Amino acid sequence: MELRAKRIIVAGGGTGIGFAAAERLLDGGAEKIILASRNEEKLKQAKEKLKSDKVYICPFDISQCGSHEQFFKDVDEITGDTADGLVIASGLNFDGGNWKGFNISESDWDRIMDTNLKGVFFLIRNFANRLHSMNRKGNICVVSSISAHRDLLSVYQISKNAISGIVHAYGKHLCERGIVLNCVEPGTTEGGMLGGLEKYTDGIRPGEPWNDNSIRRVIRPEEIAEVIYFLMTNAGEIMSGSCVLAGGGCKSISR
Repeated sequence: MELRAKRIIVAGGGTGIGFAAAERLLDGGAEKIILASRNEEKLKQAKEKLKSDKVYICPFDISQCGSHEQFFKDVDEITGDTADGLVIASGLNFDGGNWKGFNISESDWDRIMDTNLKGVFFLIRNFANRLHSMNRKGNICVVSSISAHRDLLSVYQISKNAISGIVHAYGKHLCERGIVLNCVEPGTTEGGMLGGLEKYTDGIRPGEPWNDNSIRRVIRPEEIAEVIYFLMTNAGEIMSGSCVLAGGGCKSISR
């Protein structure tokens, strides 16, 4: 398998799954990786860890949809080339337990939706349309969540359910334009939005078992990165419009 896209933007690439994906894509033959997120300091730290002159950084707020076109132009200028790949690992979490999801404030609802749903949808749309206008092929992979399969008690779960649906629907049509759109739906993964996972085993380090899945451990970011890598290769083309559930046999899926 070879990467179908070689110049890849990783939105949310400063930490967690996004960083792991950037590292795997580099190892897999990416010519250029552009790390993007709101936090410029984390981007600088990520670039230093990756130790490659193929890595570039570009501060970017996915929720500001009107800035997407300028962001693409900034990437062109920084790298001297046009990106043909996009991984979207950006996202905000919200605790929906104990009626918090039902009684969420309007401002919190908008804050989560602006990033997790509106920002992601328009970034997919704007990137795909840009490639199409240039008559170029490309790949897009979105990091959704296993929450897309659970009861929609929080705005986070609602946003991820919607994004998985969008990928499933539009992926079937974008491939007609040579643009492959897929997503991965990770289960509980360390190094991401959830804190307090250090005490649980990840299958390598010792720790308490994680009892919400069949493998009885939390998932490592690099494992999700392998799925992302696969979806960004030539093999990802036959998956167009797929949402790959990577939950380790999660037992609390209720939908």
